[in-house]
Amino acid sequence: MRTFIAIEIPSEIKSALAALQTELRRAGADVSWTKPESIHLTLKFLGEVDEGRINEIEKACVDTASEFQPFTLKLNDTGVFPNSRQPRVLWAGLSGEVEKSVEMQKRLDEKLAPFGFARDEKEFRPHLTIGRVKSNRKTRELIALADSYRLPPLSFNVNEFVLMKSELHPAGARYTCLAKAHL
Repeated sequence: MRTFIAIEIPSEIKSALAALQTELRRAGADVSWTKPESIHLTLKFLGEVDEGRINEIEKACVDTASEFQPFTLKLNDTGVFPNSRQPRVLWAGLSGEVEKSVEMQKRLDEKLAPFGFARDEKEFRPHLTIGRVKSNRKTRELIALADSYRLPPLSFNVNEFVLMKSELHPAGARYTCLAKAHL
């Protein structure tokens, strides 16, 4: 099964991101929008995992979570990966105690490496993916709208992270929680 580890975000943040998506659609860019109910902060994408390995992954998650106290993240700005000339991912940024999420991701990497999961090569940059750019059509307009949009100063407490199963369907990915790890 296809799996990942993520921090879920509250519905009021998802609503604010849905409003942002509505505004950005006005640009007419070629974007595949993330369903607001599916937006989350990915800590580690594991890929295809045999069901028999879920317990060892859950244990690594619980062990990692036990090393952390709850912390706060805030909606911040918007941006694109990899850059504004060739945007592929449109995201909402986070501020607040982001260094704790970065450290959490590093610890997960360390705890999962002995089980054969590759360490992430790229530096972890906490973000919420709101869309994937499919072509360069009207990307300048999209980025200009995103740059001028002010997200509300909403924050949320991180008390846990989850191990999720991702099933791909024509209507989009469907996520199911397999395990929770409380901080």
